[in-house]
Amino acid sequence: MKQTYGYSKEGKTSEAIKSLSDPSAIIFLADQKCIEWAALEIRDAFPNAVSIGCVGQSYAGDGVYENGLLVIGYEGAQAVAGMIGQVGEMPLASIEKLKADVAKIGGGKDNTVCVDFTTGNDAELVTTFNIALQPKGISLVGGTAWEDTVAINGSVYHDACVYLLLKNNSGKIKAYKENLYDTHPDSSRHVATKVDPEIFALYELDSQPVQEVYARELGLSGKAKAEQTIRNPLGRIIGDEVYLLSLKDSIENGGYTCYKKVNPMDIITVMELKDIDSIIQETLRQIRSDFKNVQGMFSVNCIFRHLLFQQEKCEEQYLKDMSSLGSHAGLIGLGEHFNTQHVNQTMSGFAFD
Repeated sequence: MKQTYGYSKEGKTSEAIKSLSDPSAIIFLADQKCIEWAALEIRDAFPNAVSIGCVGQSYAGDGVYENGLLVIGYEGAQAVAGMIGQVGEMPLASIEKLKADVAKIGGGKDNTVCVDFTTGNDAELVTTFNIALQPKGISLVGGTAWEDTVAINGSVYHDACVYLLLKNNSGKIKAYKENLYDTHPDSSRHVATKVDPEIFALYELDSQPVQEVYARELGLSGKAKAEQTIRNPLGRIIGDEVYLLSLKDSIENGGYTCYKKVNPMDIITVMELKDIDSIIQETLRQIRSDFKNVQGMFSVNCIFRHLLFQQEKCEEQYLKDMSSLGSHAGLIGLGEHFNTQHVNQTMSGFAFD
């Protein structure tokens, strides 16, 4: 399988698609002003390809793009694209269509991945995908759009999720998750005892105000600001896995709003940033060990990772390292999807040969 990309700062489709030859599938990432015409012009330029896109910042090669249009094409692949409407209400209503598309692609664990972009309701959405994908062992990689706008095959939708089932005709595809954090050495496991899932609020851990617990374990006086999340997110423990949970705002009664839903009795711990470079190098080593001849990678990197890389002045090196795999491009997400979980402050992606 081959991944090719092109970019236009002004959102000119003709410029962004110049490097694409005969793709069977296209992913595009655009700003709000150009997504509608980009969707139509991509469809018209490649009538035999399926395409999905969303509003969002992006990156490719050594460039980070806050505006404009990035188009990513795939050759040597089979693809099926679909849309889940009214995603904010009941994504499960689309399960039969999703199952039919999974059957249509005919792929499995080693050669197929599902990429999705949604305008919201991430937790319920990934559960819906899992029902259809898990029996075939197909991984989910995706993220949250920056605006209430996604596109599929030339049409733009709101309150929706678009997805692309991508099957490598001549090799493998494998999904990866990268977490730059580990449990803080002074942190215990806590139980979420007071929450409001409707507004993504976490008020208490172990019946104590979460702001106080968080500050105490970080050795900070008083109450810690939510901005501390960029170095110390929370972790939601599920079995042997820890999935990151970002803080959004401080609220009344010693609580925080979060970027993902917290449920009553969730097991929560405080995390700390580890050595960025060594973790990235380990990810690269793992990918190279999984593929004899890796060709590239598509990824979704959380906006907080993007901001962290800028703070640490390592974003240029990160993009250079990832491009050593071959073609590398992706979305700066406002939330990430990896298999059964909606996560924060994470890289979710797939590599292929």
